[in-house]
Amino acid sequence: MQRISRRNRHILTFELEEHFHAGRFDSPMRRRSWSLHQSRVRVNLERILGMLELQSTRATFFTLGWLAERYPSIIRAVTEAGHEIACLGYGHELVAAQTPHLFRQDIRRAKRILEDVTGQPVVGYRAPSLSITAHTPWALPIVAEEGFLYDSSVLPIRHDLGGIPDANPWVHRLSWDRHSLWEIPPSTMSIGGIRFAIGGGGYLRALSYPRLKSMLSRIEALNQPIVVYLRSWEIDAAQPRMQGTILSEFRHYLNLDKAAGRLQQLLADFPFGSVREVLLPICEQVPSALTQDSPDPAAGDHHEGSPQLTTA
Repeated sequence: MQRISRRNRHILTFELEEHFHAGRFDSPMRRRSWSLHQSRVRVNLERILGMLELQSTRATFFTLGWLAERYPSIIRAVTEAGHEIACLGYGHELVAAQTPHLFRQDIRRAKRILEDVTGQPVVGYRAPSLSITAHTPWALPIVAEEGFLYDSSVLPIRHDLGGIPDANPWVHRLSWDRHSLWEIPPSTMSIGGIRFAIGGGGYLRALSYPRLKSMLSRIEALNQPIVVYLRSWEIDAAQPRMQGTILSEFRHYLNLDKAAGRLQQLLADFPFGSVREVLLPICEQVPSALTQDSPDPAAGDHHEGSPQLTTA
C-alpha cells in the first residue's frame, strides 16, 4: 500500500474573502451593499503573511475574483511572498444556487481575472463555503474542463451548506472521459461514527488546541497529509458585527479572538506548505499512487485503507 512519507509537509490553505462574504449571512440585499461595507481583507492578509513569514511557511490562498478586481495589489503581494493563488470563484455564490452554465461562467471569469493579476497559471479551485454536494454532480467535471488540476471543495461530512458524507476523505484522483482532477479534501475525522471537519473553520476555533493537535496528529500517524483551511476573516475579532440568525452569528463569531493563536501553534507544530509545493510534484512523479478513478465524487471509499499518497 502506498503512503505519504512523514518527511513531506502538510497542506495549509486560506480562503481570501471579506467578512461580509460569509455564506451564512448571504442575501440579495446584503450583496447589493458589499461595496458599502468596511473592507478588512488587507489588514487580515498582512497579519497572516507576517505569521507565515516568521515560520518560513508557504500556503495556498483560494481567492475571489471580486477581490482581485478591486485590490489587485493585495493579490500580487501574496504571490510576491511566494504563496500560491487559487480560485474561490468570482462572487462567492454557493454552487447549488447556480446552474451549470452560470457556474462555468463564474469560475472561468474568476480564473481569468486571477491569472491576469498574478501573471501565473491558476490550477486550483475551491467552492465558496465548500458548497459542492451530491446534488451538484455536474460541478467537478466542469472544474476539470475549465483547466483546473485540483479541487479542494468536497467535505466528506454532513453539512448544511455543503458536504458529501460518503466521499473519500483522502487525496484521490477523479476521472471522466476526457478530463481528470485531483481532489484534496480538507481534513476530517470520524468520532463516534460521525465525521467532523477538524481541518479548519469553526472546529479550529471551537476545539481546545491540545485536542485539535491530538486529532491532527492521528491523521499524520496514518501517513496522510493534513489539509487545513482558514478563512481570512477568522483571525479578525475586531470585524464589524453582522446580524443574522442566532446559529449563524454563533458559528461565525465563535472564538475569533483565538484563531490567530491557534494558527501560530499549528505553524510551530506541523510542517506546512502550499498545495502546489507539497502535492503537485508528487502527483507528477507517481500519478498511479493517488489514482482512484470515479465519475461520481460521492462514490469514493472513505475508509482508512483507501489508496494513499507516496514518495517512497
